[in-house]
Formats: sequence, C-alpha cells, structure tokens
Amino acid sequence: MIEFSVFIYGLLSMFVLLSVEQNRRLARPNPQMVTVVGWGLFSMSSTLAVLFGAVALAALLGVHVPFLPQGALG
Repeated sequence: MIEFSVFIYGLLSMFVLLSVEQNRRLARPNPQMVTVVGWGLFSMSSTLAVLFGAVALAALLGVHVPFLPQGALG
C-alpha cells in the first residue's frame, strides 16, 4: 500500500509543478485547485519530515520507540 501512496504523491507533485511552471511561462494565474493541492502536498511533506525527524532524534537519544523493530537500529 505504501508503494501506491508514494506513486500517487509523485504523480500529484509532478502535475502541480508542471502546471505551475507552464502557467508561469504563459504569464497566467494558477487555478485555485492547483494551489490547494500544492499547499496540501507541502503540508503533508513538512509534517512527515518533522515526524520522521522526531523519531530519528528519539532513536538517537536512546528513547524506546514502540513501533520500531528491535534490530532496526543495530
């Protein structure tokens, strides 16, 4: 399931980036839906980066993270 989610995320990201670039070249404003999807993808990416960073910091400091396998950190 994670592979499908990553695939959809990649498709949406490329669609937003290509649409924004084309609209910039043609000097047109971006449609509201492209802006909303772009902000949603940005919010999801930022949230996941903060969460993964917190898990990495907790693992580095030796805090037990319940959902990590025992041998994952060596």
